Amino acid sequence: MHVKTDNLLLNRYKILSKLGSGGFSDVYKALDTRMERVVAIKQIHVSRHSAPRALREAQTVALLNHPNIVTLHEFEEDGDECYLIMELIEGVPLSKILAKLAPLSTEEAITVATQICRALEAAHLNGVIHRDVKPENVMILHDGRLKVMDFGIAMLKGTAIATSGDIIGTFAYMSPEQARGEPVDERSDIFSLGTVFYEMITGFIPFNGGTAAETLNMVQNVGPDLPSKINPVIPEEIGRCVMRALEKNPQSRYASAADFRTTLESCRSSAKPIEEILSNLINRYISIDEGLGSRKGAGWRGHLWLFLDEHYESITRTTVALLLSLPFLPILKTWFSLPRSIAVFGTAMIFIMVLLQPNYGIGITFFLFLLATIKHSPGLSLILLFFLLPYWALISRRWPSLSVWPIAGALFGLLRIPFVFPILIGLLADPIAAALISGMGCVAFELLNIFLKESTSPELIQGYGLWSLIKDQSNPIFVAQLISGPFLEDRTLFFQPILWSLVAVTTSIVKGNRRWFTAAIAGFIVLTIGYQGLFVVNFNRQEFDMGELMQSLSFSLIILLLLPIFRPPPEDASTGSDLAIDKLTE
Repeated sequence: MHVKTDNLLLNRYKILSKLGSGGFSDVYKALDTRMERVVAIKQIHVSRHSAPRALREAQTVALLNHPNIVTLHEFEEDGDECYLIMELIEGVPLSKILAKLAPLSTEEAITVATQICRALEAAHLNGVIHRDVKPENVMILHDGRLKVMDFGIAMLKGTAIATSGDIIGTFAYMSPEQARGEPVDERSDIFSLGTVFYEMITGFIPFNGGTAAETLNMVQNVGPDLPSKINPVIPEEIGRCVMRALEKNPQSRYASAADFRTTLESCRSSAKPIEEILSNLINRYISIDEGLGSRKGAGWRGHLWLFLDEHYESITRTTVALLLSLPFLPILKTWFSLPRSIAVFGTAMIFIMVLLQPNYGIGITFFLFLLATIKHSPGLSLILLFFLLPYWALISRRWPSLSVWPIAGALFGLLRIPFVFPILIGLLADPIAAALISGMGCVAFELLNIFLKESTSPELIQGYGLWSLIKDQSNPIFVAQLISGPFLEDRTLFFQPILWSLVAVTTSIVKGNRRWFTAAIAGFIVLTIGYQGLFVVNFNRQEFDMGELMQSLSFSLIILLLLPIFRPPPEDASTGSDLAIDKLTE
């Protein structure tokens, strides 16, 4: 039955607009002409399945009167239709906020979770179990209030399940006992809220398989990773709190939503009012959402950055997987004399491994590279073990994508455009991240040339051919002396990473929100002056030909002047310019 907007519904409600629709219902914004208030009307199309649900939702919500639960005004029936007349709440679902802002700050996540706890406390005191706590059913209003919605599959505690063994709810957020079709109590909602809280602080759903069966198996049998393993800034007490809520055994969870809320509130470090925190969260979402919307009308650049925003994770993972896997193609073919087909297959397996699980995939890739270098130089393998193991444990395991970006410094050297690297990083990252990535990228570039016979950039560093010198060397001390030799011979190699970091920082600071062209020029000027100081003034480089350097710098300048063409649109000043790397460092 279609609701006609030119007639009064139920001789009382004037339909203003349609807000949404689902499998069994439509939701309208309407004016209650009798009470002179705007309401939301949930029109449920009666069927064998929907009629009991509509009646149950009306009965359960009617029991509840709480600021954090949507208010039900009336329940009406008219022929083949049922109508839930509810308060109109205008805000943003938590699911949309997480899609744009996750992970939230600890303060924001605790505030949201404690408000949901209050709603569940009220429901549980009235014997109502929600059974479908998830971000889609949590609405944050513009004035800083929070409402829990959709009690459509809620049940009264102690009542029988409709059909024994039924699995009702959203798989990724349901409790293990709910996934098994068993009777549930308050602790089932606590598990679901724990899943939502985990997603808020990490940006990941802890139980999310490729299929429904895999998800249900994870909910029942697989323990989630510690939140701090995904997001290192999460305090230890917060991690313990969420892990207790996600215990498989209901007896091990918090006994009530009040207990969960009390523990969460004890972890708060701020005295800011709840409404202020939630209002700021909404405003932050709106500013980003408006920025993304403005891109759609900003031509091809707007569409480009909108695409990057929507797919940044998959793009980043793919790039990282390529950077780590492609070197294994020549390694397997040349070092181990494997047929091309097997080398391609092995490289593809490494690519898939890093793509699907970057943090552990990077560690396994490091290990495979260590094993490969044993064939050429056991001494080098031991040195790499000394550096790569702590690098993975301290950096790659926590920030997998960020830890691989410095490899691009060597790649830019192979492409004969090393000068572009620090400026490009400065355009994409904040100053601190830009400095670290550029400095480490410069070291990667220098080491590449030290091992090659012919330098990729002779005006910056000569090729030392160490790869052939360390062949079959098993003494790591001797190998370390060979590697450190060029740095001792040419002190420029010590100061060049500092220069690249300075260039990246200058570029990032000057860039601000959208001054890409000015920032690229500023970075280029610092780069030119810096190399003049390094190579002309001192450091035993009197024989250096400054003309070759200026020729390379001129070629790089042409590329750098093209980069601002791809800058984010001006309307996107607050959201997009640091997309590529800043999101990796959150």
